Amino acid sequence: MPHENHVPTITVGFESTLDTWITFSSIDEFGKFSQNYSGGLAEYVWEAFKTVSGGKGDEVSIDGKKDEARELLKQAKDMGAEVKSTLGGNAALESTTLQALDSNVIFLGAFFPKQIKALHEYCGKFYENVDFSFAQSFEDLYPTSYILQAVDSNRYILSEGQGRRIEQLRSYIQKFPHVLKQVLDKYGKLDMINLVGWHVLFANGINDQDLDLVKTRMKKIRQIVDSPFFTDAGGLASFKNKDRKLIYQIYSLFDILSLNQGELLQISQALDITAGDEFQTMSKILESSNFNTVWLHSLDYQMSLSKKYEKNILEEAQIASAAAGVYRVENGTFPTLAGLEHRKKTRNYSEKGLAKVKDFAKKYSSEKNFNFAITPCFLARSFTSTVGAGDISAAGYTNVISRA
Repeated sequence: MPHENHVPTITVGFESTLDTWITFSSIDEFGKFSQNYSGGLAEYVWEAFKTVSGGKGDEVSIDGKKDEARELLKQAKDMGAEVKSTLGGNAALESTTLQALDSNVIFLGAFFPKQIKALHEYCGKFYENVDFSFAQSFEDLYPTSYILQAVDSNRYILSEGQGRRIEQLRSYIQKFPHVLKQVLDKYGKLDMINLVGWHVLFANGINDQDLDLVKTRMKKIRQIVDSPFFTDAGGLASFKNKDRKLIYQIYSLFDILSLNQGELLQISQALDITAGDEFQTMSKILESSNFNTVWLHSLDYQMSLSKKYEKNILEEAQIASAAAGVYRVENGTFPTLAGLEHRKKTRNYSEKGLAKVKDFAKKYSSEKNFNFAITPCFLARSFTSTVGAGDISAAGYTNVISRA
């Protein structure tokens, strides 16, 4: 069982941003906007509407289109959309959540002080306690993600990073083993190294040079630290299959891989894996890689296959993850440990999730090659937004694993 009294120390990187929520009062209003919008991002807006009206979400890069994004924002406001700015970025959201869940958190990577100052009222009570002394500060950059959504809908993210993010962080990643050595000198043992948002760093494509850079640095890091490494297969939908294969090589350098159903399918296609269902696909990924754990999360259920962690720990991590994600959807804020425990007591499980748990538990309960856990997710009782729910869920999962 996880040690409840143990306060884990976790490093999280590599990116942060400003999230600008553009929320329409209904899907119909979003549809009207997509038809009437006349700016340079019309193709993206129409695709966003088609995606969220179908109940799905996505994220695409619009680097170099800052002026067009500002015009989009103006037209959306003129047509009655509500606009709100909040903290964004996979690493920033996971850092804040882990801090709210009483972990010691060190942020690594790109830090934008102007954004944090502007957002202090929103998340400062948690985020201000994150250690930024090892991050790289960018005073003159202000990357922004424009998030199109309607009340009760999923979201579509247009990410404007003010240039290729890997180029902004290339020198930092080159010296990353040295940075991590400094972190170890200050903190001693690290309970988890959480590096996410690779799809943002490589939003405009990944090449062999990028891959070699990450591979060589990860090899050096492995020589100085024995902490578990966690990553998330986010944003694969916007990449071509060739780039997915390269990004998967980065994922394969980690111990724990997090993915959703779409990302599981995309990875299986990139690796030419043929399997009958999600369990079998995850099994093949686990058996053919260096991962010790593969974790699948969806709206209805979560499933982990692991060579390292016991079933009871995996189940606890998944329940915490599900509670954290639905807390975010319901409240739009970060869960504390007390808030998480309170939400877990309301067991309004997804009926689809319960059916999936029953089916898979019956089929695969005798699995001997690795530990297997499957749990249902909670249904949202109210709705604020799905923005950040995946990152908050990941923090809930890693918070439990890091205490094991």
